[in-house]
Amino acid sequence: MMADKAGGVRDLEREDLPSVAQLFQKTFRDSEPLRPSMIQYFRDIYFDHPWYDDEIRSKVFVSAAGEVEGFIGVFPSRLELNGRSLRAAFAGSMMVDRPEQNPLAGARLLRSFLAGPQDISLTETANALALGMWQKLALPLDIAYSLNWLRVLRPVSAAVQVAERAVKAARLLRPVGAFADGLVEKMGASPFRAPKVHGVGRANFWDAPREEFIEAVLKLADTFPLKPQWDRPTLEWFMDQAEQKRQYGKPVWRIAESRSGQLVGCYVYYGRPGGIAWLLQALCSPAVAGDLVEDLFAHADASGCAAIRGAGHPWLTPELISRKTMFYGRAFFVAHAKDKSLLEPVKTGQGLISGLAGENWTRLIGDDFD
Repeated sequence: MMADKAGGVRDLEREDLPSVAQLFQKTFRDSEPLRPSMIQYFRDIYFDHPWYDDEIRSKVFVSAAGEVEGFIGVFPSRLELNGRSLRAAFAGSMMVDRPEQNPLAGARLLRSFLAGPQDISLTETANALALGMWQKLALPLDIAYSLNWLRVLRPVSAAVQVAERAVKAARLLRPVGAFADGLVEKMGASPFRAPKVHGVGRANFWDAPREEFIEAVLKLADTFPLKPQWDRPTLEWFMDQAEQKRQYGKPVWRIAESRSGQLVGCYVYYGRPGGIAWLLQALCSPAVAGDLVEDLFAHADASGCAAIRGAGHPWLTPELISRKTMFYGRAFFVAHAKDKSLLEPVKTGQGLISGLAGENWTRLIGDDFD
């Protein structure tokens, strides 16, 4: 796809990467200098992706002089719906330099993405501005996958963590938060702490090595009618990428078996003492969804986390609602397909299309570059 002489939208080329990285830094990380590692990372995820598709590439908006002034990241995906292979694409970061001078650039980038050859177009990380563009095209958000949630465990420390996102100097208050939460606990008034999991319920959870976790994900993914066409090497690539994200702490891999020894669940979250942990992926049979949520909260609590949050996992939502969890709008999920029947698993919350199966494995979402 070539832009005309007056500028416009075209496919991303390797030589565009320094300009795109600079634009990303200016748009989302204006307080940090551009790191060479970011340029290499863009190359890794957009050109060395295991499902790279030359017909489904990221897009750039260029000026008449050929300068990159806008970008929408595109991640190709291979999905399977009841045995049928599908081409899919996730729209990631979208940014425009000087949007007041290029008011239509964002819409043109999005339209170019949607005009691609993929069977399904998705995003799980649209902010309010990007969501408005999707909705102007009569493409509403999917509520089940857009329900971001937060479970507070240590309220003062959690408040400090939230304040740090606006003012980095707020990190100086971390000792104050830890002291206040500790004092409340000593007084016997800690209503936010997660109950400890005693004995074996319907499922028994344990920390697992990464290899066992990969095996569990591959097996449990088969319970979804709409799922990625992962094989071991491909899933390992996504896991390698996800494991590089360390802003929220180190990843914890957990697996669950039923009393009869059957694999029934697994999850991975990032956490560190005093921080807000983040759930990347959770899979389970419906019968043990409550056990998984309780184990997740108890494990994060025992690890000293101030809170834990996550994006939409429709199969967990009923259990999250009943366990002191707050829901809010932060990143929104939208799905589009010309063949509307392909969207039925999304509408019913039966699509494995988020987390490791979506975009949230990338370091562009919630990580720093050094």
